[in-house]
Amino acid sequence: MKTGYIDSKKIKGIIHYLYTTQNFTDSYQGYGDIPNWRTGKEGEWVLTDDNCVVQILKRGYITDKAGTKKPYIRTICGTYSVDSNSKMKGEIAENIYTFSRTNEYSKFIKRKDTTSREILFAKYVSGGCGVVESYTKAYTTNNKSYAKTASTRLLKTKRIQDMISEETRKVLDEEGVSDNYLIRRYKRIADVSENDGYVLRSLDSLSKMSGLFNVDEKKTEQLTVWTGFTPEQLEAIKQEKLVAIGEKEE
Repeated sequence: MKTGYIDSKKIKGIIHYLYTTQNFTDSYQGYGDIPNWRTGKEGEWVLTDDNCVVQILKRGYITDKAGTKKPYIRTICGTYSVDSNSKMKGEIAENIYTFSRTNEYSKFIKRKDTTSREILFAKYVSGGCGVVESYTKAYTTNNKSYAKTASTRLLKTKRIQDMISEETRKVLDEEGVSDNYLIRRYKRIADVSENDGYVLRSLDSLSKMSGLFNVDEKKTEQLTVWTGFTPEQLEAIKQEKLVAIGEKEE
């Protein structure tokens, strides 16, 4: 049984361990000298640059742009180029298969800074374009299949959700559609409509606004469905006469 290790990571069903030098010598008494990771062989225990001990899972070569083969090693601390100036630390890598040692998708989702194209994408969505069309316009691509996947991924990020909410708020403010205005309109429909469908939808919207049923709707789900206001929808919002009132008068 492995004891005294700092951390561990399961790779393809096998648990691999990270030790301090003292923990390692206690666990593997009589092991012998432990080489630096740059000179270690595949399967060998090696020293990191901060004097931890880890096992080399793979040693291989990668061809650079000039066509030169460069040696690299892979451990649970990540993948490192042997010839680089990188320092290997005794820390479990988020992604052991890349030189960045991070999960690119996770990094993309967590990133807070927005790019100019992301800002354009949010503006197009808020302006009434569908999410796929917004992506193709912002990123100047005709690949709609890729745009569908990429736009869905963008909508999952908090930075895009916040931008779309902000841009949408601007559009609503420009049209005089405040929160109080929407609540008044919903209430009037619920009060005067003789159509049960209109009443139920209005009451449902009002209950969600008030938090009556503690509805926890995710922004991502809302934004995936909602694609902004069309000019016709904005004009309908501004009209003073309600459908429900008109129906009652008839």
